[in-house]
Amino acid sequence: MAEVTISLQRRLRIKIFILASAIFFAVILMTLYFIEALNQTAAEKNLSLKHRVVEQTFNGYLARAADEMKFIGQDLALSNYGVGRELDLLFSHHEVLLSGGVDFFYIEWADGKYSMDPRARLFTKVDLQSVLGKGMINRWASIVTNDDSILLMFKKQLFSSDQENIGFLYGFISLNDNLTLANELLESAQVSAVRIYDNAHNRILLEEHKTGVDLSGATLHSRLPLISPIKADLQLDIVQKHSFSSAILANALPLIAGVGAVLCCACFLLFRQIRKLIFQPLESIAYRNEEGLLPYRELQPIQLQSQQYKAFIEAKEHRFKLLAESIHCAVVFCTEVAEVELINSEAKDLFPDADKARTLFDFMPISCHQSIQEALKGEVGVSFELTINSLGRIYQWQAYSFKNESDYRGLLLVGRNVTQETRLTWQLEQLQPLSSALQKKVDTDDILDELRYLSSLPGYIDSTHFRGWLALLISVLDDISSRGGKVTHLPIGEVFCQESARVMAAMGVEVNRTLLDCSVEDGARVTAIDANFRGLIRVLFMMVMSNDMAERRLTVRFDGTKLDMIATHDMAFRPLFDWMIKMLLTHLGGQQKTLQNNAMQINLIMEELGFEVSFEPLARNKVVAWVANDYPNPDVIKAALVRLGVQVEGYVSTDSFFTQSSAVAKFDAVLIGCDKDIAAQADMTQALKLKYNRDDLPIVWLNSSLPIEVDPHVFTLQGCSFDYNLHQILLKACVLDGITPAYSNEQTSSWVMVGGSRITKAIWFAELEKYDVTTQWLADLSNYHVVLSYHPDAVVVLLSPQPHTLLLSIQKAFPKSRLFSVQRWPEMPDNVALFDMTLPYSGDQIRHFTQKVIQQRTDSRSNE
Repeated sequence: MAEVTISLQRRLRIKIFILASAIFFAVILMTLYFIEALNQTAAEKNLSLKHRVVEQTFNGYLARAADEMKFIGQDLALSNYGVGRELDLLFSHHEVLLSGGVDFFYIEWADGKYSMDPRARLFTKVDLQSVLGKGMINRWASIVTNDDSILLMFKKQLFSSDQENIGFLYGFISLNDNLTLANELLESAQVSAVRIYDNAHNRILLEEHKTGVDLSGATLHSRLPLISPIKADLQLDIVQKHSFSSAILANALPLIAGVGAVLCCACFLLFRQIRKLIFQPLESIAYRNEEGLLPYRELQPIQLQSQQYKAFIEAKEHRFKLLAESIHCAVVFCTEVAEVELINSEAKDLFPDADKARTLFDFMPISCHQSIQEALKGEVGVSFELTINSLGRIYQWQAYSFKNESDYRGLLLVGRNVTQETRLTWQLEQLQPLSSALQKKVDTDDILDELRYLSSLPGYIDSTHFRGWLALLISVLDDISSRGGKVTHLPIGEVFCQESARVMAAMGVEVNRTLLDCSVEDGARVTAIDANFRGLIRVLFMMVMSNDMAERRLTVRFDGTKLDMIATHDMAFRPLFDWMIKMLLTHLGGQQKTLQNNAMQINLIMEELGFEVSFEPLARNKVVAWVANDYPNPDVIKAALVRLGVQVEGYVSTDSFFTQSSAVAKFDAVLIGCDKDIAAQADMTQALKLKYNRDDLPIVWLNSSLPIEVDPHVFTLQGCSFDYNLHQILLKACVLDGITPAYSNEQTSSWVMVGGSRITKAIWFAELEKYDVTTQWLADLSNYHVVLSYHPDAVVVLLSPQPHTLLLSIQKAFPKSRLFSVQRWPEMPDNVALFDMTLPYSGDQIRHFTQKVIQQRTDSRSNE
């Protein structure tokens, strides 16, 4: 993956742009703030003028009301009217009374009688005699009655035409919901709210605001004493809604544009100066070929360091060329596409056309092309011989892959002149032509001893296994007689898996015949594997698996690059195996010795890869179910799983798993053991697939012998069961979605749908899904015991006819199950309930049938 580069110039521009933007926005905000502050100050001054306007409007309203009282008093004093007819006289001037400022009036005559305006009861229910004492002649007074009516009262003395006192006239203005007065006050100065407050009595006389005006935002307040003819200490409060005006932004727009233009010009000039003074000198360092230093003090250390690196690289390249010329080997370096990068003089002597060629394949012989291609693909340990007939030389070439400066795989070919060694080896073989061949020939007596032993075995041994044993012996002898062979690099655990499976299949023995002690870390070690090593492992498995002693154990351990293997056996009197071990160890360069318990210990130095191979551990907190069934020695598997760091939930059988697994939230893998009861293993797998309605479940089969038929959707263990083998199979299984026991909806009803066409199944599935019914779809009831064993009270719906005897067997084996048919057919048994439907099935029919069955199930449970 290429590293992401960062441009210093671009980053500096971004920083300057951000700083300029911050300054620009700060100037804008400060400008808008000062303009808004000036506008608010002007609005506050204007609000004080509005305060006086509202005050004058209020006093004008009281003056109109006082004039109305004068008119009423003159009319009462000068008019001729009968006793008790004064109200009729006054209301005859309705154009004055109804349009004036006084809401109602009250007349108190000198003889103790009184006349009350009938409108008074609209404003208060109290007796007005109780409040008349608070009145003042020709002055307004504020009073609050017992029923919380707020009134302004004006008292006027009545005189007759002879200037005699005939009584008092009282005029009242109600301040409760006085829309006329409130509207005049609000509209007079176009304010949002007004309030009149009595400071002496700490009460509000009038409070009103404009409808539709939201005062929760910014507002301006004015609170001043109210100068009025009312005999009280009053205060007038007015409120004006204040909002941010778009005109402010419009007024400030020229200033904002000017500041923005100045900042843009400043940034442009600053960018040019920075590029000219800083970045252009930096660029000149990369493109400057002269040895002299730049006249910039800050850049001279960088240039000096660059020159030092250049000199260092040139010196290393010079030393490398000297080394390549002095090792007396042909050296060729090439790129990932086989283009020649470097070739020393000895290689040029071998391939004079190399200077004209573009790649290795253009001048190397065709016999070398496959080996070169393997090395380019990353294979390790690639070597080949090349005979140069024109020069009379034989070169042994070794290929090494490496990563070049571009992080691509390069190739180094080193050819060593082995002409003299080959000639001497051939001469020695001519002097002793039979020595090496005799070493590989087995003694006839050893073969006869082995055949005598095999002939003495009991007669009940299967001939197939006997032939397999002989085939294994022949394969090992072939490995011994072969010269060299292809070398591959594999995890050593994979080799043990493959060879143990091969020996088990040939001998017909169980998996647990051998206890293989190999940890995950040791099994993951990638080493060079050839035919001799495989033959050695095969012989060890044959010795251990055919052991009649109490313990059959093969222990594998790594100590650095040394491989230690200890095998318990009883082959002391079968010399053929001892000879095979010695011959294989001769090729492998290993040693063997016998321990006190007659066990054989083998030591080998293994060739590992030059780079570390990634090891993928199991994720933490994995939960694995181990269903043992009849698997022999299940505790060995459980102990291995515990060593792998997983949480193991053990179950002795399939039934115990389905009855006890509900306490576990989720299984990341399910291991199903089997020895002889293959049907139980297959039935449990099929039941889980039907239960969770999918095939890709994390199920692992552990069989003591190789199964004949294997489910293609499950994982099977190859060879012996040991830590590395279990680890690898669990890695594959845990990739799939786990098994959640709670997901099976076992608390709800389970329906088994049998038969039907694809269209019929689609219609039924769509309708049953609305009722949260768990459905399992079967083509027929031939394997009914697999499903009904775990759902004995299931509802079985027959969409097509089924055999008479089979339905009776189901009813007998699972009496709690209920069978329904949606069509009639001949010889239908009595235990099948008929719910006749007409084709094609409709949603209403299925809905009616489903509701009826669910209701029957509910009724039966309630009766229980």
